[in-house]
Amino acid sequence: MKPVIVHVVQHLKPGGIESFALEFQRAAQPYFDVHIISLEKQNIRNYWNNTDGFKDFIHMLNKKPGWQASIFTQLKHFFEQVNPVYVHTHHIGPLIYGGIAAKLANIKHVIHTEHDAWHLADFKARLLQKIIVKLVKPIYVADANFVAKEVCRLMPLSNPFVIPNGVDTNKYVPATKNKRKLIKKANLPINMRFIGCAARLEVVKSHDVLINALANLPNDVALLLAGTGSLKTKLQQLVAELGLEHRVFFLGHVEDMTSFYQMLDVFCLSSSNEGLPLSPMEAQSCGVPAVLTDVGGCREAVCNKTGIIVTPNNVMQLSLALNKVLSQKSTHSPRAFILNHRSINKMINQYISLTQAELRWKLC
Repeated sequence: MKPVIVHVVQHLKPGGIESFALEFQRAAQPYFDVHIISLEKQNIRNYWNNTDGFKDFIHMLNKKPGWQASIFTQLKHFFEQVNPVYVHTHHIGPLIYGGIAAKLANIKHVIHTEHDAWHLADFKARLLQKIIVKLVKPIYVADANFVAKEVCRLMPLSNPFVIPNGVDTNKYVPATKNKRKLIKKANLPINMRFIGCAARLEVVKSHDVLINALANLPNDVALLLAGTGSLKTKLQQLVAELGLEHRVFFLGHVEDMTSFYQMLDVFCLSSSNEGLPLSPMEAQSCGVPAVLTDVGGCREAVCNKTGIIVTPNNVMQLSLALNKVLSQKSTHSPRAFILNHRSINKMINQYISLTQAELRWKLC
């Protein structure tokens, strides 16, 4: 039998943490049975494709708002049944439930990954997390140097390991087909150059800045937006006001993200807040250069030979950066950066090493 790893997440709606867990599960499958437990219940087919092969390894609890003692019991029983090498928690709710249940089930190792540190700025949340960390004693990990510095500033005794997020370089590959064929298949105009963004249509992603930046670019440059969210109507109104209806395409939920990235000339996140985002690394694994705002761990996600980091909420600077990348003729590929520094296999190996006492020193 394969050794077992269990990830505990709050929910499985689209997001970076959820992508992390699902990609980890798929990439580690040849060597481990990776279970994902979502504290909240939802139909993941509404959000994710290609999960049918893992239906026995994805588990939905039915946590309601507020504290539920029964969740501790359910998790404890599950951990006792599968006896994982370690339990891996993400964000404060899963740390509380998964971490305490793991201790009750006598699981030797709990790993907790901090994907951002914004919630620790709240005194009550920080105090609660300090108490739980002291009780559970997890192996503490930050997914970016930026996150680690913030965690150390707010929780000085935490001293986290840094293991950057990784992406599947076997899944996210440069186009082997003619790009024009992919664009034609997607019913998009073949005479355009495409900027792409994959992110929830929410305030924190600052799509309005990106749309305004597009208005300053040549007419043969268009924008593909993958993702859903509450701001769709408002963003469509902005597009209409700027007369960009023929240059901005709202694609909604995209199942085949590899093909999405392969159609692009440049990938862009104009966010006002991030951790270490996965989508620009996926795009770069497909050979697409990236332009990101200088927030969170974005600097750590971009190949510095092909990509550009810009000041957030600066439309003109973003326009200039996008135009520069669209016009550049680089001999470098951002895929090399991902292969060398941000591959999911390297990330998984580092996490496994954390539970092996003889290997931990190498990571300190």
